[in-house]
Amino acid sequence: MIYPVEKMASIGIVLPKLFPFSQSRPEQMLPSLLAILEDPFFTAVEVSYIADKETREQAAKYMAYSGVEVIFNGGDAARELQIDLSSLDPAVRNKSIQSGKMLIDHCYEMNAKIMHIVTGKFEGEENKPKNIQAFIASGMELCKYAKEKADTYELCISLEIGDRHVDRNYLLGPTHEAVHVANVIRSEYDNFGLLLDQSHLPIMGEDPHKSLWLAKDYLTHIHLGNCYLKDRQASYFGDKHLPFHVKDSEVGMNELTTFITTLNDIHFFKSPKPTRKPVMTFEVGRFENESPMLVIANVKRAFYEAWANA
Repeated sequence: MIYPVEKMASIGIVLPKLFPFSQSRPEQMLPSLLAILEDPFFTAVEVSYIADKETREQAAKYMAYSGVEVIFNGGDAARELQIDLSSLDPAVRNKSIQSGKMLIDHCYEMNAKIMHIVTGKFEGEENKPKNIQAFIASGMELCKYAKEKADTYELCISLEIGDRHVDRNYLLGPTHEAVHVANVIRSEYDNFGLLLDQSHLPIMGEDPHKSLWLAKDYLTHIHLGNCYLKDRQASYFGDKHLPFHVKDSEVGMNELTTFITTLNDIHFFKSPKPTRKPVMTFEVGRFENESPMLVIANVKRAFYEAWANA
């Protein structure tokens, strides 16, 4: 890279992945949020569902004061609230859409510029076309609601792509199919896009370079991270969002460097985004029992090396 990262992108972290908390103890969330906001390395943060209104309002104040970009992680929220936007059961899908609208309200409360969502589970090839149509209808309804609730800015809804056959078993799924869905939804709603997660692509059996080029016109932001596939019996097999430097894991310094290089090649850092600058967030958790601060140090060292060599 020719330029310092500060000129080109905001770097964030997915807060609930590294600092999970129980909705019954919302006070656990604020100290971990402050740990990120007090670190000037991070100029973006991804938060997720915060049921307690008082905690949500306090988090919003802290984030506004810190000046970070805010993104809402709907994947964690979907699992917690049992949201299935591609369900063929009208009652389940309607309840999921209503939950999605509630989360859009929360996004506007917290000044989040992007809310990413996920599909429901893959239910087989026979049901796939109907599931995809159901998701498209749900996505359009959420985009419409986000537009209706907009005031000083318009929230962008972004589909996070995941594996269909290995771990998460999402409907979407392969990048080329997600691009088709994004194209259909965006033909009516311009506040829709895609989120590619580097750690998902090996699990999906995809070449990251090809996937980024396929999705380049729809990317809202990027997740950086690592995964492990060598031994299915390992407790950290699959989509566990490992730190870097875990033995036999899929994403090392070469892969991270190449990924950033490809982002530059597809003009990710120059194309307009819903945020002030393009955002890359690290989705990482603890590998064993190490402290979250050690994981953060791991991320910083990995990023500095990869950026310098990209």
